[in-house]
Amino acid sequence: MRALLSCLVAAALLAGCSTDFWDMDPEMRIALPPGQATALRVDRIEIRSSYYDPPDAFSEAFIPAFQSQTDACARGQSPVRAVVFIHALDRGGTLLDDQGQARLSGSVDLIDARGRVIGRYPLSAQMPGPAGDLGERRSALGEALGAQLCREAFAAGS
Repeated sequence: MRALLSCLVAAALLAGCSTDFWDMDPEMRIALPPGQATALRVDRIEIRSSYYDPPDAFSEAFIPAFQSQTDACARGQSPVRAVVFIHALDRGGTLLDDQGQARLSGSVDLIDARGRVIGRYPLSAQMPGPAGDLGERRSALGEALGAQLCREAFAAGS
């Protein structure tokens, strides 16, 4: 009985210590050194919102819009992957808040070829009014978040 109790206590302690990456504080900012920022280019973008992240209509509209901004500001030779984590994303939802404005918030990790997070930036975008149909809102928010990343990570005003 004592051995069983010891095992249960050990299992509970181990379960309390394990955590998923996104349970950590994604708002923690990790700024790129200015010299490093000019050497980077975003060569791949991934959208994350939960444990299961299939490519979908949201990604199909958001990624090209986000990429159009980063292509304009991150023109270096060293490739990085941008992992965009959107808080509370309802992939099939309207992207409208209670006031009827299109809104997204989250963070983006810039990951180098060795798999290290070299930059992390909290992002937030709000569009006045409903900003068109759902596809237009997805694209507009993608552009806004990409432009914000450009300003904050690459010191560019897209």
